[in-house]
Amino acid sequence: MDSKIKIFGKRGVSPLIATLLLLALAVGLGILVMNWGRASLEERARCSVDLDMKVIELDKNPQICIGGNGEHGYVTFIIENGHIAEIKKLQFRAIGKKSIYVEDVPESKIGLGSVLEKTIPYNFNLFGQPKQFKITPKIELFPGEEIACPEQAIIIENIKRC
Repeated sequence: MDSKIKIFGKRGVSPLIATLLLLALAVGLGILVMNWGRASLEERARCSVDLDMKVIELDKNPQICIGGNGEHGYVTFIIENGHIAEIKKLQFRAIGKKSIYVEDVPESKIGLGSVLEKTIPYNFNLFGQPKQFKITPKIELFPGEEIACPEQAIIIENIKRC
């Protein structure tokens, strides 16, 4: 009888394959942790940058007004961005007597120290006479990902006719 005992007739995993398996496991865990960390950061992300965005004033009158009537109403405003960060987009919200209107303002990118004048439609029949406007900037936190900055929003309650 042979004094050597064969266990299942197989040899162990070669050192090269074991190294590759450990490396793949480490990379997989690294990717998992990085994605979890990024999701956690995005969830708690705040716009910590003071954009210094404001409505332009002429003779102490904010340049935001509402005009027209019925389905053919409109809101016109002039916004100035500060010199800290580029604004990728503006979100406009109007609280009317009948309903709330929220819209991402098209083509509302504002560069550093630049000014934007926009006129957007407002339907008096659907939303009623406006009681409050809120203009919220959106910036790019990560490439290709926009984040709203409600802390930097402009709120106007004394809305004048154009």
